Amino acid sequence: MNPVFAALLLTLAAQAKAGTPTKADEKYDTKHERNVLDFWQAKSDKPTPVVIWFHGGGFTQGDKKAIVDRDNVVGGFLAKGISVASANYPFLKDASYEQIMQHCGRAVQFLRSKAKEWNIDPARIGAAGASAGALISEWLGYHADLADPKSSDPVGKLSSLVSVVGGIQQPMGTDMMILPSMRASGPPLFLFTTAPESDSVHHPKYAKMMKSKADDLKIASEMYGGPKNDIPGPPAGETYSSLLLKFFLKHLKAAS
Repeated sequence: MNPVFAALLLTLAAQAKAGTPTKADEKYDTKHERNVLDFWQAKSDKPTPVVIWFHGGGFTQGDKKAIVDRDNVVGGFLAKGISVASANYPFLKDASYEQIMQHCGRAVQFLRSKAKEWNIDPARIGAAGASAGALISEWLGYHADLADPKSSDPVGKLSSLVSVVGGIQQPMGTDMMILPSMRASGPPLFLFTTAPESDSVHHPKYAKMMKSKADDLKIASEMYGGPKNDIPGPPAGETYSSLLLKFFLKHLKAAS
């Protein structure tokens, strides 16, 4: 993981004042000690959409508290009636890439299993994340559903698919893990990267690959960059978090 980006994540996590989660360190599975998530429940008389965040860290480190611009992301979604979750997952020392993705799919299934108890609309779930978390979110969006109708486990019968995805600081591995699974019916895609071309892990070419494939497949997508790369930055008055919020709000509403 790029040291500068890692430092940014740690700084943002340390400064976070998003409020105490409604549910903290909730076990979404028993297969690994890191199968836990935090959940912030939006105030609503009706079932709400939910956005689940996956942290970065090169699949070897990181924590669910590291939500990029946490105050504005969590607070922004909650203010719009969208609940938020942030999940940990096993690292490569204990699982393969594919297995990590499956653990994260279980987190989405778990949220669906809590639909009534946590006032969640199971048809409107989005996923976003930074670096490794971007790959996880996109894998969930474009990979085949992990639901097993024949499972004896009621959670395992539920869908792992999400309605909209967001990739922040798109990393290496994009071409192998995500592009082959993208399909025309896949969920809308939001991309944001500040990485310069000197950042081999988060080279801006990876975000461009995603945007190009989305355009080819006619998947609704938006991509923003800058100031250290040649991708146009947010319009005046907008930020990464304000654009993420607008994009997810638009497409989660459309999923209802």
